[in-house]
Amino acid sequence: MNSSACNKFIVLFVWKFIRLQRWKFVIIFILSLFWSLDATLWPYLIRLVVDTLSQFDSHREMAWPHLKMLLGAGLFLWVFVEGGFRLRAYMQAKAFPQLEADIRMEMFSHVQRHSPKYFNEHFAGSLANKINDMVTQVTLIFEQIIFLFLPALLTCILTVLFFFQINALFALILAAWIIIHFWICFIFTPKAAEYSNIHSEARSSLAGKVVDSLTNNFTVNLFYKFAYERQRIGRLQSEEQEKNTLARMYVAKMFLYLSLVFIAGGVALNSFMISSWLQGKISTGEVIQIFNTTWNLIMIIWFAAEFIPQLFQSLGIVKQAISIMRDPQDLGDLPFAKPLIVTKGEIVFENVSFCYDEKRLFQNKNISIHGGEKVGLVGFSGSGKSTFVNLILRLFPVEKGRILIDGQNIAEVSLESLRKYVALIPQDPSLFHRTLEENIKYGKVEASQKEIVEAATLAHCDTFIRKTGKGYHSLVGERGTKLSGGERQRIAIARALLAGAPILILDEATSALDSVTENYIQESLAKIMDNRTTIVIAHRLSTLAKMDRILVFDKGSIIEQGTHDQLLTYGGHYALLWNMQAGGFLPEDPNIE
Repeated sequence: MNSSACNKFIVLFVWKFIRLQRWKFVIIFILSLFWSLDATLWPYLIRLVVDTLSQFDSHREMAWPHLKMLLGAGLFLWVFVEGGFRLRAYMQAKAFPQLEADIRMEMFSHVQRHSPKYFNEHFAGSLANKINDMVTQVTLIFEQIIFLFLPALLTCILTVLFFFQINALFALILAAWIIIHFWICFIFTPKAAEYSNIHSEARSSLAGKVVDSLTNNFTVNLFYKFAYERQRIGRLQSEEQEKNTLARMYVAKMFLYLSLVFIAGGVALNSFMISSWLQGKISTGEVIQIFNTTWNLIMIIWFAAEFIPQLFQSLGIVKQAISIMRDPQDLGDLPFAKPLIVTKGEIVFENVSFCYDEKRLFQNKNISIHGGEKVGLVGFSGSGKSTFVNLILRLFPVEKGRILIDGQNIAEVSLESLRKYVALIPQDPSLFHRTLEENIKYGKVEASQKEIVEAATLAHCDTFIRKTGKGYHSLVGERGTKLSGGERQRIAIARALLAGAPILILDEATSALDSVTENYIQESLAKIMDNRTTIVIAHRLSTLAKMDRILVFDKGSIIEQGTHDQLLTYGGHYALLWNMQAGGFLPEDPNIE
């Protein structure tokens, strides 16, 4: 996406949330301009006071009526401007947190609806950083534009008008000074923005690599690769530092030119001012007005210029962060999607074709699983078993054909209803860094405490839960690191049991359990499988002996199907797998090099 299109997309995206509070932002914008009034009207009032004092220097007792009006005007201006600033702060405190919350929730909702494939290709930490960057930098940009750059622009305009009222040549010198100042900024801006964007990309990439290293700290510890990780991150840090230095040096060059212009403009203006006063063309009060107004203007536009690099850095970060909102969602619901209704739990593949990373897995696959049937899936790694169940869960879209559940095309039903009726117990479950109770009730967030305990008991995890420090309220650590693999598996089983879905998928659900616990779980699962359509993936073929049917996968094709005894009788691929088992598990595919 080119820069112009990206800028337009950012403006439209942010405007979507600004217009929800447009009146608040209009008020904030108006009140922010009070700084310009403060910078230009105060010197004008001081001029009037000084000229009044000069006029009545020999008859000072006669000056009070005139001074009284000016002092009253000054007090009014003071209260008016100060009140405006305080009201702006109040409106800002109301509007900006809401803006940040709206942007954060919009981006979070968009990102979390991506497919697993998307998250396999992107660092979760980098995605989170981009969301946070977008929120903070949009606020920062708005504050700079509304509270600094626009007041600076209005101050320039008002100052030129005030100087024109004194002497047109004063206004001409000041206008030329301002134009040259902004011309230099304009000349340097494109390159500053380019360098800032390059630095932002390097910064984001570095942050993602740091998160990746910290996330895999156990592996780093295991192989004692601290020095290696430091060297790897150090190389990336050097690249980021180089790009950061280049961006900052370019900005420093811009300020060198601005300083020269400021000196030249200040000397020219003040020289003409002193010359005009000496010739009696302007009053002492006008000298003070010109000097104070010029000083105020210099402070404002110099202050604004100092924030120009930060503005472009923020714009670069925002452009880099907004990219995640341009990534299309490949698992969204169709506009006419309807809720799935499951009565039998029948699953049908009709001419389904699918490839993953240009690797063809299924070609015109047709298979039916009857409602309430218990089906086992076996085959070497990479034969298509997990892909088969992932397509049922609609974790990936099919290329061609249809998958039906009770006659309803799952591509045309809502994802929420599909996941409600199809529960998965994965081989390597991931838990939230939340309490044990929260992790279990994730399958049914409205579940009662009694239901949670019943599910935990059925999954044989109630006993170890009660032995933890805070029982069901104990935290499990990031991704469940405080629990053993078997304990995490049992929590995942309890979570799926609590969901009570009529279609149950077990992907090596008991592989992380010891043999004693597995026997208990198998007994519990046998009860749960009654009246449910169940699909079980297992490398330990003995666990599939009681399945109603076993589907044998090989390179994406179902080459055999039948009961355990029937498949052994056939003496085909399944029988080969059975005979190849060592310790009850399938070996790797001997054909894989």
